[in-house]
Amino acid sequence: MSSLYFTLDGVAHEIELYPEFAPVTIGKVIAHLPATLDIHCAKIAGQHIFWHAPVVADIEKPADILTLPAGTFLYWPERQFLELIYGDLQAEKAQVSVLGRLTGDIGWLKAYGRRVVENHGQQPLRAELTADAAALALALPEKPFASPGLNALRTARKAMWQAPPEEILGLLRRQGMMIPYGPLAMAEGELRKLHELIWRLRSPACGIGPGERAGVLAFLIDAFNARIDGFCALHAIGKVLDDAKALLGEEDIDDLIEELVLFTGRAAAWLDTFIPWNALNEATLAALARQDLR
Repeated sequence: MSSLYFTLDGVAHEIELYPEFAPVTIGKVIAHLPATLDIHCAKIAGQHIFWHAPVVADIEKPADILTLPAGTFLYWPERQFLELIYGDLQAEKAQVSVLGRLTGDIGWLKAYGRRVVENHGQQPLRAELTADAAALALALPEKPFASPGLNALRTARKAMWQAPPEEILGLLRRQGMMIPYGPLAMAEGELRKLHELIWRLRSPACGIGPGERAGVLAFLIDAFNARIDGFCALHAIGKVLDDAKALLGEEDIDDLIEELVLFTGRAAAWLDTFIPWNALNEATLAALARQDLR
């Protein structure tokens, strides 16, 4: 048996892995351990916590997320999330890869899930993820690059994963009418949508042929960067995107897409970390009540 350990407030909680269900995803995730996680609350689905996956992997043995029991550890490829379910989910349509399951009582996770909802965006929410020796043997290292351009993009991606870049922290310090929340919400949404659309380019199922992908990717970078860089003033992130666009036609499109998925997804996740979703939801409910719309 191989296991991961989700450590919260100094207490390690075992996740028994199911490598027979998702060997590639599990191997890629383990290659990035140990890791410090920033934990996020679900915005629609309900009772699960998630953090951003440091890998891109195709779905393995697809499972309907609504059929999975509390305690399940899963990977949602399209959103690039690693998740722990702690109760019944609300309506959500998704096929996911099952990676394992928490052992023992999960009462602690239910309590923590509520804490994440209430404190998201109000304070840092951190946990640690580590692997035992048996799990470490399953690790699948990253593919090496010979290209200077791809290596530069990978360096930018790894820096993005280390900590929120200074320009995101600078965005939070900005003042003005509807600022910083306006550009914070706009940048998070634009980067998240760009991330998901680039992720879709990986699959033939999206209907875009190999010969068309470079043109579509260039269009997406230009369209979204008009807001990310030009409107929200995230110039360093915008430059990484523009530099990646300059590699089109010179590099393996699959490698370029994968690195951009990892870069844009992590940038969106950092921005999401600072959004107090529960407080915003409560304010919305209060406004609706005043308008007698419910």
